[in-house]
Amino acid sequence: MSAYNSVLEVPPQPLAEFEYEAACSDGIDFQSLEIGTTVRVHTRYSSYCLVVTDPENGAALVTGGRLFLEPTPIRVEGATSGGSAIKAGWIGVGLHLEMRNLTNRVTTSVVQAVKVDTPSESRVC
Repeated sequence: MSAYNSVLEVPPQPLAEFEYEAACSDGIDFQSLEIGTTVRVHTRYSSYCLVVTDPENGAALVTGGRLFLEPTPIRVEGATSGGSAIKAGWIGVGLHLEMRNLTNRVTTSVVQAVKVDTPSESRVC
């Protein structure tokens, strides 16, 4: 069989396994934050700064990475392990952060650290 005829099969991750992985992940529930809270997310390849504008709807202004050079309104969709399953509103260490702006869905590289500054501690990103 030549390399052109071969098929690469990746076994799907069972939903229960993702739920366990997400539940064991250190992280934050975005919807539990106050307006004005700053969330600093460090991924494998980038850093992002999110300022919470509407926690119940997952809304924030984000700067960082290659895509967000200026503060950009986004919605935090949640954490994913790279498949279609998502833990809504969660930013988890060891998982990818998924965000959406008006035109695109952005999935980060794996989150390595999350730091939260309350509104009184927050600094400009």
